[in-house]
Amino acid sequence: MNSTPIRRALISVSDKSHLQTLVPMLQQHSIEVVSSGGTAKALMSLGVPVTPIQEVTGNPEAFGGRMKTLSFQVSSALLFRRGHDADEAQAKELGIEPIDLVICNLYPFATVAAQGADWSTLIENIDIGGPTMIRAAAKNCASVCCVVDPSDYEALVAEVSKDGTVSAEFRTKVALKAFQHTAQYDSMIATTLCAEADPTSAPSIHVNTSNPRVLRYGENPHQRAWVCSGGTGLAAVQPIQGKALSYNNMLDADAAYRSMMDIALVNPEMHAVTVIKHLNPCGASLAHTQMDALMGAWLGDPVSAFGSIIAFNQTVTIETARFFKGKFIEVVIAPDFTEEALWFFSKKKNVRVLKLPLRDLSGQPVVRSIDGGFLIQDEDCGLDIEYRCVHQGELTPEIEILQFGSMVTKHLKSNAISLIQGDDRGIRLLGAGMGNPNRLVSTEQATAKADDNVIESEYMNQDI
Repeated sequence: MNSTPIRRALISVSDKSHLQTLVPMLQQHSIEVVSSGGTAKALMSLGVPVTPIQEVTGNPEAFGGRMKTLSFQVSSALLFRRGHDADEAQAKELGIEPIDLVICNLYPFATVAAQGADWSTLIENIDIGGPTMIRAAAKNCASVCCVVDPSDYEALVAEVSKDGTVSAEFRTKVALKAFQHTAQYDSMIATTLCAEADPTSAPSIHVNTSNPRVLRYGENPHQRAWVCSGGTGLAAVQPIQGKALSYNNMLDADAAYRSMMDIALVNPEMHAVTVIKHLNPCGASLAHTQMDALMGAWLGDPVSAFGSIIAFNQTVTIETARFFKGKFIEVVIAPDFTEEALWFFSKKKNVRVLKLPLRDLSGQPVVRSIDGGFLIQDEDCGLDIEYRCVHQGELTPEIEILQFGSMVTKHLKSNAISLIQGDDRGIRLLGAGMGNPNRLVSTEQATAKADDNVIESEYMNQDI
């Protein structure tokens, strides 16, 4: 593939940002621009002459804009093979003029879906002509350049500004990005509409891989790793400060956030704190003050808390931040931080600070890869409201203590045993055993840790 000159461009974008970046290139090389609707108006307002799409298709826009670019003329102008004698001759016979550049992005289906749009609005935001143009141009990347991301406009301008051509390497690069763009778009539509039409069916899983963020490393330093985001939640959050996140950091941060959200359900008015190490809560507490909750969680296992990840359900204050003076932690997560707390953490350069609002996680399926496929299940959400005592004697702990224990144990790796303590300050995980194939060993671990905490801790009344 050789560099090809850009003489004619088709521009049709939903995201009209950065169009001004293209203007000098279009004017310098006298590139004819074909466009329609709002894009044509935007370009003309920037001083770019526009050939209406109707002059190329020979047909008017119809059906409220549903029919604009879909046509034999446009698709042929993109798909016929340049330098192919038969294709060139047939294009000339049919009066097909080549289109060398397509700049297109699609109706904002993902945006309206995230806003909770109704069925009819979702349907109207399914782009038809755009994906056809993008796929046709990307398929013929041997001759046609297709750009779908406004962040690539500057690179395009730099390419064309040299001599009016686009290199084969650039065309291939943006073509691959274009195929990812349409694939993600179709996946989002399938995921959203399937969930809307039949909530009882297995979810259609959409993973947005169009703009993955590189992580420091994978589970081990020799492994590469990325995080793919749909634009919300932990996957989309950038640290306010600190080193780049690793694969393990992200897994532990997710475990901290989810376990904190779950114990907060027991009493949303109280302060919830979880301390996570290797995906397991080594400390968890629910208390009337943030400091009591933090102390209760930290004292669950101060040794394991070294290098841990900690999640809060309320704004972190300077008093709470000062607790970490002289203590090594990897990540701290909260819906917000006071300015004073952020100032304090700024002195700990390696600590990643994540601002993550509280969210409803019940709609997210749990997905795990296995050889040749995936396991999918509903998220385990909601509080247990009924309990049955299987002990031979009488045992009537308060419902909040039972609920707290259930939520903490949910996040421990099986076999999981948790011992819970509660008093007038709050509730906390006193001892945990997890991840052992022998439940008796897990019980011994939990009991031993609880005994240590009862002996060493002066934080709460020592009743269990």
